Amino acid sequence: MKNNIIKIWLALLFSAGMVACADSGENPIVEDPEEIPEPSLENIKLKAKFGIGSAVTNSELNGQYANTLSTHFSQITGENEMKMAHIWKGENNYDWVAADGMVNFAATNNMDVHGHALLWYNSFPNWFRNANYDSATFETKIKTYIETVVGRYKGKISSWDVANEIFNDNGTLRRDGCPVFKTFNDPIAFYGRCFEYARAADPDAKLFYNDYNVVLASGKRGAMRQMVNRFRENGFPIDGLGDQFHYMVSTNRTTIKNGLTDLASTGLLIHMSELDIRINVNKDDNFVYLPSEQAKHAEAYKDFVTFFESIPQEQKFAITTWGVSDKRTWLTSWWHPKEYPLLFDENFQKKKTYEGFLEGLQ
Repeated sequence: MKNNIIKIWLALLFSAGMVACADSGENPIVEDPEEIPEPSLENIKLKAKFGIGSAVTNSELNGQYANTLSTHFSQITGENEMKMAHIWKGENNYDWVAADGMVNFAATNNMDVHGHALLWYNSFPNWFRNANYDSATFETKIKTYIETVVGRYKGKISSWDVANEIFNDNGTLRRDGCPVFKTFNDPIAFYGRCFEYARAADPDAKLFYNDYNVVLASGKRGAMRQMVNRFRENGFPIDGLGDQFHYMVSTNRTTIKNGLTDLASTGLLIHMSELDIRINVNKDDNFVYLPSEQAKHAEAYKDFVTFFESIPQEQKFAITTWGVSDKRTWLTSWWHPKEYPLLFDENFQKKKTYEGFLEGLQ
């Protein structure tokens, strides 16, 4: 009974205090709600103010590979799955299995998809090359292909490399192995119309031209600028330019930075589209990835990302690494078996390169 009286007395006292506070015009003290935590600065996807992508292979989109991808990247690019030869098996025969798998994975994991690539000289299927179409028939069939592919993924693929690697480093048009050069008197106009076909198929998708050695080869960069100017004059749509960024720790930093600044002078979106950095630059059979090499490698990643961050914010489209981990990279077959070019090791653990990338982000 005594305890109940005490509880009632305390309740009345508390109420009187609240009334007095209200009468005095003072606001009652209310504790601030728990603050919303800032995005993690230890994760490149969360720290970056632009897309962080990786090239992927559909067959690997599971397990630790998939977990690493969805945790650290916001965008995916198919290594091969969306190239023409992998989709277009015959005039009316399309294989969508791998491309659909990638798009579905991205949708499930709230990631963007960058389509790569509608037109690449090395991915015209043999049945098409061997047909020896005249220019009118060639373009009609390519137009149908673009409409079919881009239309299928309208609203699901947010950007496309419409054309890939049409210039040599000196700025001339690629001749060898390129059926477009062989077929058209004015290949640039043909490519411009292909950008139009892609825009009509999905007006919201960003459209890119992609190439390699862009920031190093002034001749190629000049040809790309001329193409952009001509597109603008003729009303052909283009939103961005990609440089693949397959470079080395020894590649001259000043040349890279100046070339990237020059590329951005077009005013278009810029995509560091296939980034990997070779560390075993001399193809040394006895190369060991020592801590000193890892530190050098991390510094290169930091510099490259810092250079990208130096272009205007509204032009930063994405940085895409060409692969997720050193477990599988094209460079171990094309360059040297002892190569470690990416952000994660063979066990999907963060490397020093990841830390360097992170430090380069603003």
